[in-house]
Amino acid sequence: MGFWRRTGLPERLARLAIGALLSALAAGSAAASAAGMDLREAELFAAFDRFDRGDRGGGLEALYQVTANYPDFLAARVIQASLLETENLADTLIELISRPGSGPMQESRDEAFARLSYWFDRPGPGHLPDVLIETAPDRSKVVVADTSRSRLYLFERSGGGWTMAGDWYASIGRGGTDKRREGDDKTPLGVYFVTMWVGDRYLPELYGAGALGLNYPNGWDERRRRDGYGIWIHGVPRNLKSRPPRWSRGCLTVSNPALETLVREIERESVPVIIGGRLRWLAAGEHERHRDEWLTRIARLNGGEGAHRGLGIYGYPVHAGEESTMVLVEFAAGGAAGRRWWQYWRENGDGVWRIAHEGPAGFREVHHKGLPPRMPPGGLLRYAP
Repeated sequence: MGFWRRTGLPERLARLAIGALLSALAAGSAAASAAGMDLREAELFAAFDRFDRGDRGGGLEALYQVTANYPDFLAARVIQASLLETENLADTLIELISRPGSGPMQESRDEAFARLSYWFDRPGPGHLPDVLIETAPDRSKVVVADTSRSRLYLFERSGGGWTMAGDWYASIGRGGTDKRREGDDKTPLGVYFVTMWVGDRYLPELYGAGALGLNYPNGWDERRRRDGYGIWIHGVPRNLKSRPPRWSRGCLTVSNPALETLVREIERESVPVIIGGRLRWLAAGEHERHRDEWLTRIARLNGGEGAHRGLGIYGYPVHAGEESTMVLVEFAAGGAAGRRWWQYWRENGDGVWRIAHEGPAGFREVHHKGLPPRMPPGGLLRYAP
């Protein structure tokens, strides 16, 4: 069955949804930037840009070049074949969700739909996700996953502001999001931290170039009795030709070049990883006001004594069915030299923010569960929170 059919949406509603999306975005979709993006996707988006400028011939020529340069890029081939029939990107987007299929070909169509729909629905230049509120002074990198857009972003702080240093297609678990139990094949929503790096020579080929471990389950997960382990950001088999948006057993997966870039950029930092769905993106001025509002709120919640020194505030994504709103606050307990502390703040719709859970920052042995049984010395790089 097709991408939208498997989600339970009738084809007519799917067409209406796409029509509304295209109408809303037609006035000003941001141009694709190759900065921080996989090269083959950057070239694919550049071909889309030519179509968008009315250069159909040039767009097709650029697409042919992409499929020639990357013969295993099946999603690009699917889009190319559809454009030969539909003649424009909007109709191709609709065609990709309207024709039922199964097996590997449908996986390629689902991937093609995710990549093309993101080209229409990219954040504007300079926009930041509202979950990236503030970080402690010693944190210069933050990873954000927008599961509804099938994207993984790397943000870097420089000169007092944030820039997007990475923007990659990413797959999540086959079961979707909101992980609750071991074996449910779901990706958790929330704020996590990188615990370790394991290189490819110590992992099966399924993980491609390697894996960055995350501290699932965190303290809040355990408070809610959520279990499971082995949630990683990892690469993909080197002979893989297509990867649909829902592909893994619950991990976040990116291309091997993307993973290698990410590992190199975070420089062995235990960076925050915020995993959410359908994130809200704010222009620079709006994001600054959003940040200041949160700093003021946290200071007020602390009895008006001002924010903790070294404060970090991250929006904590929750499942769409939950009525609560959450943030994770981190700070150095006992001053700048103190141990890092994590507080999970929650608001249940009554306007009152309460600490739902708190404790010292740390990684437990369960966060390293799932590794090969015989790791050689130096095969595992552990990160400190």
